[in-house]
Amino acid sequence: MNEPGRDPGDNGSAGFDRGVLHRIARCAIAAPKRILFTAAVLAVVAALFGLPVSKVLSAGGFDNPSSESSRADGVLADRFHQGDMKVIIAITSGEGANSDAARVVGTDIVARLHQSPHVADVTSPWTSGTAQRAGPLISTDGNTGLIIAGITGDDNAAQQYAQGLDAAQGYDRDGVTVRFGGPATVYAQISHQGEHDLARMEAIAVPLSFLVLVWVFGGLLCAAVPVLVGVLAIAGSMAVLRAVAFVTDVSVFALNLSVAMGLALAIDYTLLVVSRFRNERAGGADRDDALVATMVTAGRTVVFSAVTVGLAMLPMALFPMYFLKSFAYAGVAVVSLAALAALVVTPAAIVLLGARLDPWYLRAPGGKRRGRSPSPKRGRGRHRLPTGSATIPRWRTHSGIARPMW
Repeated sequence: MNEPGRDPGDNGSAGFDRGVLHRIARCAIAAPKRILFTAAVLAVVAALFGLPVSKVLSAGGFDNPSSESSRADGVLADRFHQGDMKVIIAITSGEGANSDAARVVGTDIVARLHQSPHVADVTSPWTSGTAQRAGPLISTDGNTGLIIAGITGDDNAAQQYAQGLDAAQGYDRDGVTVRFGGPATVYAQISHQGEHDLARMEAIAVPLSFLVLVWVFGGLLCAAVPVLVGVLAIAGSMAVLRAVAFVTDVSVFALNLSVAMGLALAIDYTLLVVSRFRNERAGGADRDDALVATMVTAGRTVVFSAVTVGLAMLPMALFPMYFLKSFAYAGVAVVSLAALAALVVTPAAIVLLGARLDPWYLRAPGGKRRGRSPSPKRGRGRHRLPTGSATIPRWRTHSGIARPMW
């Protein structure tokens, strides 16, 4: 434990701790409002740039581009002008696929597909020319005929083109049912459903996480700090994914990973920093010495954790499938941003909040503070709330890990 008035940066810590982490703590002490304002501005800019990221992500990326099947698809597209991805349109009529109504609707859709610059080839039972070629495209009950269209472009472009064709032609008419399917349509629907599920996950996970944080940290303001760190990490990782999508394909599933890891790491890293700071204050250190000691101990733990997680995610960038590459992009980005936000934003928030960081901080109508005061000595015991009989735990660290001490 550091003696009050002694600079914790001089206790023989590693050079990195005495340098970068020590300076971060001193900057947080000197200008907490400036740091938080800069972080808020960067979060807004990152959010504005990164929020449309789902529109440029793809649901594909499962194939090896150097495999024989992928090379064969390239030959078919380049030399034989076949589409890279298929859209299958089912035309169903109760009067049969060869009825006049089904034929009119089918030939009309085929004509419109030929007019699209994104359709390379179209095959249908009404334009195939012979009954032998049309037979495999009609169902066994004779009520449904299939139109197969090849869509040009990569996975991301093909799913966008398929979605546009579905919106323009995928409606029933004249008693004939029209349904779009095929790989390109499936990818488009996966991207749309993933975006919807992500919004629902955030609507459930963030409020529940906040309630748990209120119980763990013992206060509303203190519980808001990891949420702020998580928002910064998630917004920044979304901006990074969109920037990467400009130069290479990125899987839509990387977005789910960014949100989940961003919130989890933000809570973990902030809990380490805040718990260590409270322990230093409980040991008798003043605010500034406690914050410096926190940064060169818990801050070092955050750095090592972030490096470990980042190195574990990085090898996935070596796989040829961009589905796996995308996890490396998202994982390295979100863990780096979560650690950076925890090391920069959390100390500034601690300085700005001051006594309001104490568990169950309350203020009486007359302006006097009520709540748990830090014990001048380390030790075991319970601290009771000013009213009621509920007890809350003190927190201590052992080997860099925050643990409750009942």
